[in-house]
Amino acid sequence: MGRRERIVELLEEHGFQSVASLARQFGVDPSTIRRDLEHLATTGTITRTHGGAVPASVPPPSQGAVPQQQHEKRAIGQAMAERVLENQTILIDGGTTCLEVARHLTRSRLTVVTHDLLIALEIARKPQYNLVFIGGELLPTTTSMWGPTSLQQLENMRVNVAVFGGEAVLEDGIYASSSYATEVKRKMCSIATEAFFVADSTKFGREALFKVFGFERFTAGITDTMLDPIRAAHWEIPLIRVTPSAPE
Repeated sequence: MGRRERIVELLEEHGFQSVASLARQFGVDPSTIRRDLEHLATTGTITRTHGGAVPASVPPPSQGAVPQQQHEKRAIGQAMAERVLENQTILIDGGTTCLEVARHLTRSRLTVVTHDLLIALEIARKPQYNLVFIGGELLPTTTSMWGPTSLQQLENMRVNVAVFGGEAVLEDGIYASSSYATEVKRKMCSIATEAFFVADSTKFGREALFKVFGFERFTAGITDTMLDPIRAAHWEIPLIRVTPSAPE
């Protein structure tokens, strides 16, 4: 995946990104990032803002309405949702792949805990489910909450299953480009009987600065079949590879 494609994906997953932040992440001059953003803006892929960019509100016709790896993410979300049992309490992290997990939940009765606004709205459309929303402060440029209030609320909870996204998945753990939510995510994992991560194959081997988790508490990870099977077989925990459905 090229740098410009990666920039689009970062914007889709995390919202606003500044020129300075993107330059640090990719190890290039800010002028290079500005040229990338100007090019992407002219194609309608992103929207330029003062000091950075945000996702385009409506994808251009040439790009279609399907975000990157959307078919893979749907398959991963469905595979994770199928592993949730009736009457369980499931905690769902933020991110586009975790949102697909929420969309594919089909059990008759569940309690769903989340700190992400989009996932909460998705679960609110399923009146048969009990929604527990983790409050706090809105994490900058995202739809997720964090802070002392979030931690305090989590302190009094216990969940059967926790599902986490992965911005970058390396052999020793899951990483993120920002440290804001690290403490909240670790607390979420600590209150779960078992944990899974969901990440499409493009996230494996990607570089990011902050380590969020090792794999010690994880039951398995779910990804797509583009991940090399030999590589998957040697992972520290089981990696479930699912086949995306063909585009309609």
